[in-house]
Amino acid sequence: MRQLSSYYLNPLALCVYTGLVLAGVFLDYRSHHINQLPLVFVLTALVATLAWAFNFKRLLGMSEIPVATIASAAQGYVELFGTSKSLTLTRSPIRGVECVWFRLWIYARDTNYMWRLADYRISEQLFELQDDSGVCRIDPRGAEVFAASRHVVVQHDHKYIEDVLFADKPVYVLGDLDTGSQINTEAEIHQDAGKLMTRLKQSKAMLLQQFDLNRDGEIDMHEWELARESAYAEVRAKHAQRLQSELHLIAKPANKRLFLISGISPQALRQHYQRWAWAHFSFFCLAILFSVFIDNLAA
Repeated sequence: MRQLSSYYLNPLALCVYTGLVLAGVFLDYRSHHINQLPLVFVLTALVATLAWAFNFKRLLGMSEIPVATIASAAQGYVELFGTSKSLTLTRSPIRGVECVWFRLWIYARDTNYMWRLADYRISEQLFELQDDSGVCRIDPRGAEVFAASRHVVVQHDHKYIEDVLFADKPVYVLGDLDTGSQINTEAEIHQDAGKLMTRLKQSKAMLLQQFDLNRDGEIDMHEWELARESAYAEVRAKHAQRLQSELHLIAKPANKRLFLISGISPQALRQHYQRWAWAHFSFFCLAILFSVFIDNLAA
């Protein structure tokens, strides 16, 4: 599951390194020959290469473009950093805290007393990122998320792991900015104008006061056309104002580029990937050196 990779791939790689080396040592000890360890170290180097590529890809993706402000960001692949804002009241399922996004794993013990994944939940509602220049909506579906807070509860043979992005906290996003995704269509404008005209019909006094130009107590065809034009103008103005306030939408890129959301700053996230990339590169170098050394020793 890709949602697990950001948290577990790097520690899992360390476990694989340790397991491979211990397995090689055990096999060689049982056979009394040094013939398994070179292969083990080659496998370790292969795992280190894959783990390094995972971190380097994310580090490279974050280094492609600088962090922009919402007002200056062009349509396309962007980095934004600001404050998270909730559109609707959302609470995390375990702690019940107000948040803009959550992810929950539920594990249950099986008959062998092993943890098995019983349920997985993730919120998909939109939230906002706000900086000094404006507001942008975020669609978190398909994103790789670094949560600001993780909470683990073990209770009645069940384990609950909850990740949360809190409201009104720093949030970083790397994804596709679509400036036209919230533009209202002519059909929506026509529908809203029709609703406004219906309200005017129901309030004859207001209709006469605004559009009975000759004051004869009736709305003729010319006056009705003026009322219709006025309704469309009012609706268009409201739609334009709403579009300006909602601004843009960031969502998952269609070209399989990285889509990251982080509860930590971009600088801290880059350092995270950089440290792990160097760690896996070091394991790769050590694995190759030990493989060559042991191979020569056995020869």
